Amino acid sequence: MIAAMKPRRWHNPRPHRPRDAESAGPAIVYGVEPVREMAAAAPGLVSLLYVRAGLEERFASEIASVRSAGGRVAISDEAALARVVGREARHQGIAAAVRDYAYAPFEEILETRPDPIVLVDGVTDPRNLGALMRSAEGAGVRAIVIARDRTAGVTPAAVKASAGAWVHLRIAQCGNVAQAIEDLKEAGYWIAALAPGGDVSIYQLDVSRRLVIVVGAEGRGVREIVRKRSDMTVSIPMRGRVESLNVSVAAAVALFEIMRRRG
Repeated sequence: MIAAMKPRRWHNPRPHRPRDAESAGPAIVYGVEPVREMAAAAPGLVSLLYVRAGLEERFASEIASVRSAGGRVAISDEAALARVVGREARHQGIAAAVRDYAYAPFEEILETRPDPIVLVDGVTDPRNLGALMRSAEGAGVRAIVIARDRTAGVTPAAVKASAGAWVHLRIAQCGNVAQAIEDLKEAGYWIAALAPGGDVSIYQLDVSRRLVIVVGAEGRGVREIVRKRSDMTVSIPMRGRVESLNVSVAAAVALFEIMRRRG
């Protein structure tokens, strides 16, 4: 997370709880890159850092960052780490127990008016959400709004799949997607629902407007009520035999095309 942003906390309604962990505990993020990114950008999120004995020097920077932010560090053997993350997980010698994540207020997104915004409605797989965050951040997006219902949250699985992108995004939740769309329209945005068979090709989309790109559920796509509230539906012309793309891939194509044309 960039230094100017307020420290984030977690909200994790479906935290990672390994089946073979000794007991239910805090949400766990593991693996070198996810934990290293968190310790560097938002060390205050880490309540307890687990480091395998013998790797203290390798992870000295992460240990120092977590301790300076008020977190604790546990030097653990392999068996203890396996109990924390699950015996099948590839922890690479480091794991972190994380605090609840707190989303940015939706009103804050409206006030700061980032452009474009990605609105996520119905993406239930946290790994798809993480991949979507990675695509969005890579394209230059700075804000994502996630539906509170029927949509995955910013969980450890989403964080791991995002490859560090999550810390550079302002992520808000909205309770009523239809109402959020109306609020965004009032703030000057045009709402473009990304869906196969849309009435506007991504290559003809007017990118001079302030845009919200809406992406929907894996498989069935954007809900009908959301389509009706949107100003337009935007499609990606398909040249092969498959009819649609994975949601994160489709978002990447659309967002990179918007940014390319904006120059």
